[in-house]
Amino acid sequence: METDKIEKLLKRYPVGLEVISFGIGEVLDDLEHSISYYQKEFASFKDNTPLAFHGPFLDLQPGSCDGKVRSLTEERFNASYKAAQAFGSKAMIFHTGYLPNVYIDKYWLENVVAFWKEFLEDKSKECMFYIENVLDTDWELLKEIVDRVNQPNFKACLDIGHVNAYSNQTVEEWIKALGERIGYVHLHNNDGTRDAHQGLEYGTLPIQTILQQLKHDTPDAKWSLEIGDEKMLEESLQWLIKKY
Repeated sequence: METDKIEKLLKRYPVGLEVISFGIGEVLDDLEHSISYYQKEFASFKDNTPLAFHGPFLDLQPGSCDGKVRSLTEERFNASYKAAQAFGSKAMIFHTGYLPNVYIDKYWLENVVAFWKEFLEDKSKECMFYIENVLDTDWELLKEIVDRVNQPNFKACLDIGHVNAYSNQTVEEWIKALGERIGYVHLHNNDGTRDAHQGLEYGTLPIQTILQQLKHDTPDAKWSLEIGDEKMLEESLQWLIKKY
């Protein structure tokens, strides 16, 4: 969504912002210029708005069997981390990168765990890193990654829309299984056939039941509305304020 539309919403609602701009390869190619550009682009709100940064993900794979692919992934992740630090962000979200039926799970898992342990070695302990399910068909690998990396600043980002579109298990089952491993949640809805990023009331997910379970099972998790339509986004903001 364009910055001017986001800026209007930030003036009306006391919320933070998740920035995806530095998840794009072309933006990371000229990092210093991009940081300078977005410092100006976000000037009207960046000092008063908590910022989370979504890391790059397209064509990247921390669990790849190819060392050069993992090296490029690390390079891109490090560039986005540098950008997040320049903005004072203390939260970053990255995808698991899991592709069902592509890798043997145990080998992919070993690569991912090793990747994240190494990546976090020189990173600020004040910055939280959240790893997000996308095409993951169940919660087991995500749980294994968080448990085996075993760092206090490394938790799961539960994307409920991705669960609805790609998993045979319910969101409620994911929440119960992951519990307080969940530190961040992407909220949006869909009809279960594709990842549509619609408003909270536009889909088949029982949003109110899910949010009540989240508040009970993982009360400290941050919630982020990942909705692409301006009207649906504001409707969802108003709904959350009214209900919570």
